[in-house]
Amino acid sequence: MSMNGYHGSEDDILLSIEDRIAWITFNRPEALNAFGPAQFHRLADLLDGVSVNPDVGVVVLTGNGRAFSAGGDVREFTKKGLVDTGVYAIRAMTSIRSCRKPVIAMVNGIAVGGGNELVIAADLAIAARSARLGQAGTMIGACPVLGGTNVLPLQIGEKRAKQIVFFSEKVSAEQAFEWGWVNAVVDDADLESTTREWAERLLALHPQSLQIAKAGSNVWWNYSYDTMVNGLDMIAMGVPAESVDEGRDAFLEKRPADYSRWR
Repeated sequence: MSMNGYHGSEDDILLSIEDRIAWITFNRPEALNAFGPAQFHRLADLLDGVSVNPDVGVVVLTGNGRAFSAGGDVREFTKKGLVDTGVYAIRAMTSIRSCRKPVIAMVNGIAVGGGNELVIAADLAIAARSARLGQAGTMIGACPVLGGTNVLPLQIGEKRAKQIVFFSEKVSAEQAFEWGWVNAVVDDADLESTTREWAERLLALHPQSLQIAKAGSNVWWNYSYDTMVNGLDMIAMGVPAESVDEGRDAFLEKRPADYSRWR
């Protein structure tokens, strides 16, 4: 896959359909299933495909290895890369919401940054007990405008969401459940079987009614969409490229970032 200089592989995200459940698995475990523009582009394509596939009734998103997704690939962060990733990410988030089938996030491990925003976008979320969820944007010169700043407050409350976003905090799966961030927390060994059970329950219900229920429930996401586009524009216009470089380098060098030049 090649798009404007971005290269990805179909192996980065896998699709398996069995018993009317589409399993979409993020498959870059060595990079904690981090996403760049190519991976978000492929995810959107896969979601759009299963949305109209009559052999699919439910979609499950999950990760291979110890992470659901660590979000954007910090190793490749530049100002342009950050903005381009956001452009493709907003399409993937929209594809989750516009998918005609219920989408379950099976959160098998850490879900941070854009990875957490995929959880926010999903219709339902079931987390392994070992999972952690949160944001990291303010540490590295980014901001989670595709769900973290606008939809997460609707799910867990404004003050809690601001705490997560402002401080780039991560919380346990149990805390996320108490706040309404995820629907259920189960032992790691029970994650797949529980997710399959929820999917089978959905498959037994009236499909058009579920589709209508999902479309109606998207009202707050739809209201938030303009803030996502505007947020990306503000990052593109207002974040200095050098500050993104400093955030990336500090993260990779495991040192505090020095943003004093941009205060």
